Amino acid sequence: MKLPFALLLTLVFAASAFAQTSSVRELSLDQAIEEALAGNSDLAVAEARRKIADKHKKSAAAPLWPQIMAGGSYVRSSDPVFVFGTKLRQGTFGADDFDLDALNNPDPINDWSARIGLRWSLLDPTIWAGSSSAARQAEAAEWAAVRAREATVLMTRMLYYRALTATAQQAAAESALYAAEATLASFARRHERGLLTDADLLQAEAEMAAARAAVAQASSLRLNALEDLALHLGWGPELRPVLTDTLTAPTDITERVFDPRARADIKAREAAAEAASKAKSRASFAWIPALDAFAELATHSSDALGFDANNWTVGLALRWTVFSGFARTSEIQRAELERHVAEIEYEKAVKDARAELDQAERAVQAASEAVAATSAASTAADSGRELMRRRFDEGLATAADLLQAEARATGMRERSIIALAAYHIAVAQLEFVRSQVNTVS
Repeated sequence: MKLPFALLLTLVFAASAFAQTSSVRELSLDQAIEEALAGNSDLAVAEARRKIADKHKKSAAAPLWPQIMAGGSYVRSSDPVFVFGTKLRQGTFGADDFDLDALNNPDPINDWSARIGLRWSLLDPTIWAGSSSAARQAEAAEWAAVRAREATVLMTRMLYYRALTATAQQAAAESALYAAEATLASFARRHERGLLTDADLLQAEAEMAAARAAVAQASSLRLNALEDLALHLGWGPELRPVLTDTLTAPTDITERVFDPRARADIKAREAAAEAASKAKSRASFAWIPALDAFAELATHSSDALGFDANNWTVGLALRWTVFSGFARTSEIQRAELERHVAEIEYEKAVKDARAELDQAERAVQAASEAVAATSAASTAADSGRELMRRRFDEGLATAADLLQAEARATGMRERSIIALAAYHIAVAQLEFVRSQVNTVS
């Protein structure tokens, strides 16, 4: 049996088109990680969110500084009160202005004014607590960005190992196809000599057709895996990686002291809990009066370019909302519930981290044992296939025995590849789970 000509033509055309429209670039695992950290879109979003939180922190702290305002205005009016006050401000009030008719029906007057003022919240605990809450939120965003960076490294490793697996599986499929072609040629010679039946020959043809289909599928999976890796790295569709690393044998895992509270995502939750606590304090401080200082220097003139008179004002203002329609009580209760939720999530994250470590360590141990077992099985299956081929050549084994031995060897080789890739992925996940950080990088 052979693949339909149209299907073969389609596969060849697709591979040719891909090769013509895509350029290749050699890529090691370390290089892939560097590329991902520089071009991954999810990581860029996490970094942007960190910057947003940092700007919010600065905005929340702004009221702690004096506020300086400047402005100017032009007014022309015949309003008696305005005219009287403006002449006083401009320093142009004279004895004639006391005339009753002039006071009641004054001529219009121009007033050009410029002012600069300062306002400073000397005592406002809600601002202090709000600034502290925003600072903790920014810290949580920073730790979240660190964890996103670690997650990007993990995903890069997983995709790289997946691509390596697909590449190795394609090579194994091509080797199986070569073996199937050799077996079919051997069966054809024996069939011509009358040593095998038509059924045996047809079975060999079926195995070769299946091997061809496996190669086509493995090639497609490999291209998909490479494309997924390239997209994760932030590359365009015109660039395809050529992997330079290989699936290496398992090595001993270094023991490490693990403190879940030193992991970036746990630190982010801890900072979020502290931010919620500060937010609750801010709501409680709304009951306390606030004290503001203010000052202003103003000039008034009847001429746009003149400075007839200056005056200044300084003072203190006490602000106290006696009744807010029960808004403060509800805000305190809401903030307390949010703080409680944040603390529960933090404690749960700590417990989950310990459980994740246990599971990750067991996964590495199981994957290591699977590698040893599948490797031994693959070696044994290869030896069995060679032995069965010699027995077949000597007439001591049937065609079905040989085909079964070849199928077993192919299957065991594929399992060995998958087990080795699963081991490396398990190790990468273990490193991700037990990562420890002390400072924001």
